[in-house]
Amino acid sequence: MFRKGKFVSPIPYQLPSTADHVYTSLAARRLPKSGQVFCWVQTSITYHGTRALAINETWLPRCDHGEFFTDHQFSMENIAYSTVFAGFPDSYLTLFYKTRYAFHYIYNYVSKDFEWYIRADDDTYVVMEHLKSYLSTLDPNKPYYLGYVLKPRLEHGYNTGGSGYVLSRKALQIYNDLLYNNKTLCPNSLAEDVMMARCLANVGIFPHDTRNSLGQNRFNAFTPYDVFYATHYHPNWTYFPEKRGYDGFASDFISFHHLKPDEIRLFDILLYRTNRSIKTTITS
Repeated sequence: MFRKGKFVSPIPYQLPSTADHVYTSLAARRLPKSGQVFCWVQTSITYHGTRALAINETWLPRCDHGEFFTDHQFSMENIAYSTVFAGFPDSYLTLFYKTRYAFHYIYNYVSKDFEWYIRADDDTYVVMEHLKSYLSTLDPNKPYYLGYVLKPRLEHGYNTGGSGYVLSRKALQIYNDLLYNNKTLCPNSLAEDVMMARCLANVGIFPHDTRNSLGQNRFNAFTPYDVFYATHYHPNWTYFPEKRGYDGFASDFISFHHLKPDEIRLFDILLYRTNRSIKTTITS
């Protein structure tokens, strides 16, 4: 895999064969084991006191089951987390190992009884009501793979990890049963989001068009500034045509990415805390 113009190989790493290394907080153990949406946010001890706190204060508790997957214990037991990545090398070169194991861990050690499973970064904001409303139009018993689609490297594109991407219950089952232990269909490599797409593509699961009826992105891999000015747009990278300016913002947007903790809090304040009529519109 190329990174910054150079070919680099993933660090050799043997994935855990059990979940004995995982500590799960009391708050996480009390969460439901079934429902519409399971959320897991990838973080590390570096961001426990900053990014993770902002997400814990805002959108994560609105998931039916929402927790952090991290490498070390938090200092607070009232935060829902599991040390799924304890012992994993802390490197860009192990990102796909983490996601590969995380979905397997969820399916085998937490619950296979949710309809949808979303993976998000710790600098992503998600409007859970918009996500649930959109997902209610789709059948979780079909193999859906949802997010913001980029073009390079794969014919059908791939969902970038930053905007958050979603696997349906059926897609997660197929991943666990057919892909997790199959190094031919699902080899280890660097780019986590590209490799997840490649693995799923090898069993006929491709990114779904998640834009709304106006052609606006529900999932956004960038900040509102980037969307407004189309700073990220490049025809060789963007799978679908991009809108810019005010037209670039979907009224039913699901996510934005690359947000600072205070920007995450500001999103939440504006959407949920400043005007009761706005909150009613979002949650209805």
